[in-house]
Amino acid sequence: MRTSKRTLILDSIVEIIEESGMSDVTYENVATRSGMSKSGLIYHFPSRDDMIRSVHEYMAQRWEQELIDAAGGPAEEVSQANRLRANLEVSINTATRAELLMAIDSSSDPELREIWAKHLRRWNPPADDIATDPDACAAFLVQMISDGIWANDYINGFSLSPQQRKALVEAAQRLIPESE
Repeated sequence: MRTSKRTLILDSIVEIIEESGMSDVTYENVATRSGMSKSGLIYHFPSRDDMIRSVHEYMAQRWEQELIDAAGGPAEEVSQANRLRANLEVSINTATRAELLMAIDSSSDPELREIWAKHLRRWNPPADDIATDPDACAAFLVQMISDGIWANDYINGFSLSPQQRKALVEAAQRLIPESE
């Protein structure tokens, strides 16, 4: 199947973010990377803000598709335990620089944060009862472990081997509460 021009542009933006950061997402850089004209980019994305918002939506949808594939169905159709297992399975792959930079970028902008939050609410356990419900606390702890495994290589300055990542995921899986 042929890749749409919009997807080509969004993939080009992700590559730019991966290589040199959010500040290098300019019409000129995206045009050069994607092989499109600036006017072609403006047709798809009338402003830089539109490009940034769209790449956040694109990456959030890609991430959710990974979770759907890992869980065997959409969040609404699988148990909390299976959502947690899917998060752990996806966390075996370390975060890319682009993913981390986008997570940081979204944290300071309510509109961008909501793009990610609508997906996160479906897959992550709520924090509401962690102080009073042992299962809610365990589920949230597993989610935090998943996030930590995913971000470790950038945050702690060393990379975990695939065997180490797998061992951590297997240990975290044993903490997943099975009650619904």
